[in-house]
Amino acid sequence: MSRTIPRAYVTAAWSKNRVDAEDQARKYCSELVKAGYLPLCPVLAFSGIISEDDPDGEKKRREMSEDLLKRARFLVVCGKKVNDDVRADISVARDVCYE
Repeated sequence: MSRTIPRAYVTAAWSKNRVDAEDQARKYCSELVKAGYLPLCPVLAFSGIISEDDPDGEKKRREMSEDLLKRARFLVVCGKKVNDDVRADISVARDVCYE
Protein backbone atom coordinates (compact mmCIF):
# COMPACT_ATOMS: atom_id res chain seq x y z
CA MET A 1 0.00 0.00 0.00
CA SER A 2 1.47 3.37 -0.98
CA ARG A 3 1.29 6.43 1.17
CA THR A 4 1.26 10.00 -0.07
CA ILE A 5 3.89 12.09 1.64
CA PRO A 6 2.37 15.38 2.84
CA ARG A 7 3.87 18.40 1.07
CA ALA A 8 5.11 21.28 3.19
CA TYR A 9 5.98 24.63 1.62
CA VAL A 10 9.01 26.17 3.33
CA THR A 11 9.30 29.92 3.77
CA ALA A 12 11.51 32.19 5.86
CA ALA A 13 13.02 35.65 5.84
CA TRP A 14 15.88 34.29 3.74
CA SER A 15 19.32 35.85 3.79
CA LYS A 16 20.08 38.12 0.83
CA ASN A 17 23.23 36.05 0.35
CA ARG A 18 22.14 33.16 -1.90
CA VAL A 19 24.66 30.69 -0.45
CA ASP A 20 23.59 31.44 3.12
CA ALA A 21 19.90 31.23 2.17
CA GLU A 22 20.42 27.84 0.51
CA ASP A 23 22.32 26.54 3.57
CA GLN A 24 19.48 27.65 5.85
CA ALA A 25 16.92 26.09 3.52
CA ARG A 26 18.76 22.74 3.43
CA LYS A 27 18.75 22.59 7.23
CA TYR A 28 15.04 23.35 7.47
CA CYS A 29 14.17 20.92 4.68
CA SER A 30 16.28 18.15 6.23
CA GLU A 31 14.31 18.45 9.45
CA LEU A 32 11.02 18.27 7.54
CA VAL A 33 12.16 15.12 5.71
CA LYS A 34 13.08 13.53 9.05
CA ALA A 35 9.58 14.40 10.29
CA GLY A 36 8.00 12.69 7.27
CA TYR A 37 7.19 15.64 5.01
CA LEU A 38 8.08 16.44 1.42
CA PRO A 39 9.53 19.97 1.56
CA LEU A 40 8.71 22.35 -1.27
CA CYS A 41 11.29 25.11 -1.01
CA PRO A 42 11.60 27.69 -3.78
CA VAL A 43 15.02 28.81 -2.57
CA LEU A 44 16.36 25.35 -3.42
CA ALA A 45 13.97 24.45 -6.24
CA PHE A 46 14.70 27.50 -8.39
CA SER A 47 18.35 28.07 -7.51
CA GLY A 48 20.33 28.64 -10.70
CA ILE A 49 17.29 28.25 -12.94
CA ILE A 50 16.40 31.91 -13.45
CA SER A 51 19.24 34.25 -14.36
CA GLU A 52 20.01 37.05 -11.93
CA ASP A 53 20.14 39.33 -15.00
CA ASP A 54 16.56 38.48 -16.06
CA PRO A 55 14.48 41.66 -15.57
CA ASP A 56 11.38 39.52 -14.98
CA GLY A 57 13.23 37.04 -12.77
CA GLU A 58 11.68 38.10 -9.49
CA LYS A 59 8.17 37.99 -10.96
CA LYS A 60 8.80 34.52 -12.41
CA ARG A 61 10.18 33.25 -9.08
CA ARG A 62 7.17 34.65 -7.22
CA GLU A 63 4.68 33.05 -9.64
CA MET A 64 6.39 29.66 -9.48
CA SER A 65 6.67 29.89 -5.70
CA GLU A 66 2.95 30.62 -5.40
CA ASP A 67 2.20 27.61 -7.57
CA LEU A 68 4.26 25.39 -5.24
CA LEU A 69 2.56 26.89 -2.21
CA LYS A 70 -0.89 26.18 -3.63
CA ARG A 71 0.09 22.51 -4.09
CA ALA A 72 1.30 22.15 -0.50
CA ARG A 73 -0.80 20.88 2.36
CA PHE A 74 1.15 22.85 4.97
CA LEU A 75 2.95 26.18 5.15
CA VAL A 76 6.05 26.02 7.35
CA VAL A 77 7.43 29.39 8.46
CA CYS A 78 11.02 29.00 9.63
CA GLY A 79 13.23 31.30 11.65
CA LYS A 80 12.46 34.15 14.00
CA LYS A 81 12.14 36.99 11.47
CA VAL A 82 9.16 37.83 9.29
CA ASN A 83 9.53 39.96 6.16
CA ASP A 84 7.29 40.92 3.22
CA ASP A 85 7.96 37.62 1.42
CA VAL A 86 6.84 35.60 4.44
CA ARG A 87 3.76 37.81 4.83
CA ALA A 88 2.93 37.28 1.15
CA ASP A 89 3.25 33.49 1.54
CA ILE A 90 0.97 33.55 4.57
CA SER A 91 -1.57 35.61 2.61
CA VAL A 92 -1.54 33.20 -0.33
CA ALA A 93 -1.92 30.23 2.03
CA ARG A 94 -4.92 31.88 3.69
CA ASP A 95 -6.51 32.58 0.32
CA VAL A 96 -6.06 28.93 -0.74
CA CYS A 97 -7.70 27.74 2.49
CA TYR A 98 -10.81 29.80 1.79
CA GLU A 99 -11.24 28.98 -1.90
